[in-house]
Amino acid sequence: MISLRKEFTGITAIAAALLLTVCPLFAQAPATAPTQSDALVMVAKIDNKLSTKNAKVGDVLSAKILKSWKLTDGTTIPKGSKITGKVSLVKSKKDGDGTAMLSFRLDTIEVKGGAPIPVHGVVVAIGPSMAPKDGLGANSVLGRSSGVSNDTSSTGRGVGSTPGLNPNAGLGGVAPKDEDDIPLGSTQPGVSLGRHLDADWTTILQGIHQDIDLDSEVLIKVQLK
Repeated sequence: MISLRKEFTGITAIAAALLLTVCPLFAQAPATAPTQSDALVMVAKIDNKLSTKNAKVGDVLSAKILKSWKLTDGTTIPKGSKITGKVSLVKSKKDGDGTAMLSFRLDTIEVKGGAPIPVHGVVVAIGPSMAPKDGLGANSVLGRSSGVSNDTSSTGRGVGSTPGLNPNAGLGGVAPKDEDDIPLGSTQPGVSLGRHLDADWTTILQGIHQDIDLDSEVLIKVQLK
């Protein structure tokens, strides 16, 4: 009996050693994997005009970052820096038989006086600024798309969020905290927001019975990979 017990113990030790030798990743695996909620989300304002009426593949989309941020590697991004990307697909309302389409990937942060910083960014929110306009209160229903609640405690996906492509995934119920913020999803009237959930992090905008017009009145919330 003692001999069998020693033999079993020896076999178990050998099997464990082989497992660590053949599959070292098991020994190195972290206790918890990072989630999307750990990702940086910054707010920026579009600073050039882009319209599906005349945009072309390769056109640049640029947005000015509204607050200073620090990347996960410790790099500081000053307020006023720009995040840019290029249009990868465009279709006007006319060419799309009533439905416009605009796709782009945000891939560079431009810091004044510094080298461009490559990033992977996807838009998880788009909409007009919540700052008061013409005496209207912040988040006035007259300045928002229909179907969006005035309750800023909601996630505010709005009528413009593409079914099946949830921009809130992994980010929780983030509500606007000030006038330079917007709810997750789309509050841009008539514009639907989606994203590719694969490695290319493509942002997809769809105009419902209208062309898509982006200008300095539009804020975006960008999640960085």
